[in-house]
Amino acid sequence: MPQPISRILIAHPRFPPLAEDYADAFAHAGIDARTFIVDDHVHWVQRYVFRRINKLARALRLVSRGTDLFRRHRWGDVKYPASQLAAAVADYAPDVVLCIHGKPVDIGPLRAAPALKVGWWVEQNDSWPVLEAASRRFDVYAAFSRDIVDALAAHQRASFHLMHGANVRQHHPLEGCAKEVDVAFVGAWSAWRDEIVAQAFQVTEDIALYGHSWLKKSRLPPKVLRKIHKGDYILGAELNALYNRARVVLNADRTVRLGLNMRYFEVLATRACLLTDEAVELGEHFTDGDHLCVYRDHAQLQQRLRWLLEHVDERERIAERGYREVLLHHSCDHRVQALLAELATRAG
Repeated sequence: MPQPISRILIAHPRFPPLAEDYADAFAHAGIDARTFIVDDHVHWVQRYVFRRINKLARALRLVSRGTDLFRRHRWGDVKYPASQLAAAVADYAPDVVLCIHGKPVDIGPLRAAPALKVGWWVEQNDSWPVLEAASRRFDVYAAFSRDIVDALAAHQRASFHLMHGANVRQHHPLEGCAKEVDVAFVGAWSAWRDEIVAQAFQVTEDIALYGHSWLKKSRLPPKVLRKIHKGDYILGAELNALYNRARVVLNADRTVRLGLNMRYFEVLATRACLLTDEAVELGEHFTDGDHLCVYRDHAQLQQRLRWLLEHVDERERIAERGYREVLLHHSCDHRVQALLAELATRAG
């Protein structure tokens, strides 16, 4: 009979705040959880010396892009975080180490640790050399995309499907919060997103846009950007409030090839109405016109956005059903239970 899990250490970079979200969910399930934020474990020599030398060497074309001259140095970007993770595991003695990738952390120094080593791939990258390096040495490896799970299984890696979810204690409806903005859009600039925001602006100029690189790369007129761009980043309670204030939250992920990112679940968890382009696996979990709305081209985007803004009752009905679907099936709490069940099955 496998011993129940009582302690877990979760490793991930600071952004997005997945480590904190899942530490909260594990705690909610009665499991003691700690986080290991990779960004907090960079040696000062790496931060201020090695990175500058690497950048200069690449700029002078002395090395190829992506080359790290100090990869094997004990203060470098690989060995030092790995040594710090090993120290954290030795100090805490968790039953499970969960590494969310993110930026992979070398778990080689954990070979002798009795903890179960679990990885979770959440990146838009299905290159096998990258996946092979990231999943190496783990006892079991999860992925948010079914295609990634299939790739891992094809190479005899123990794997299972684990989607993103919403931290419903972080993303939730705010009672009494008025709908004050027609459209909210959160995401870094891309050419496709530029087109979509331009199309939405033709329907309504009441848009709150957040994301980096828009001011540098967007082809929108400067006066339009000055009107709608509110900041490079928005997180936590402010992000939750924005979704609550928006009549429609607009999403544009046409270039996303793998799985569903966090935004789908977090938006719906706030009882906001999500208008999105099609994405891989979307139809497996949500129904167009019932839980959210899908557009397939510019014309349909404008048509559906205009209809949602004009038909308040229907918009709120869709938002309510999307919200209920997330509460029933797609919270971080559900993902924790799925992970625990999977580990219990494999241990049994």
